[in-house]
Amino acid sequence: MADRREFTSKTRKQALKRSGLICEALGDWYGLPSGQRCTRNLGDGVNYDHLILDANSHDNSLENCRAVCPKCHAWKTANRDTPTAAKTVRQQLMGMKTRAKAKIPSPPKPARVEKPKLPPRQLYGAAS
Repeated sequence: MADRREFTSKTRKQALKRSGLICEALGDWYGLPSGQRCTRNLGDGVNYDHLILDANSHDNSLENCRAVCPKCHAWKTANRDTPTAAKTVRQQLMGMKTRAKAKIPSPPKPARVEKPKLPPRQLYGAAS
């Protein structure tokens, strides 16, 4: 698995400018009510988050970069990113390329072999 790539200095500056120094975390993706934006001031600390994991998207563009407060970043990492990354690793290890489970073929049944018939036994014979 490739190492995570960081955003360029230019991308981080553009994301911070776009944010207006207010956390860009939005909605349930960051543990907030749907449609609600976090209102924390980024002057107290800022993290640059890949909205879609770098491991899955390989996208370090401004569109995939969010300037977020450490609290929102920690929530998303624990509740979204870590489980998603673990699933990606499992799928890579299993060689799965799709979400559908691959069917494992059953081994063929052996051909039925006819046993040779035994000669008939005499049930009642002469007493010896």
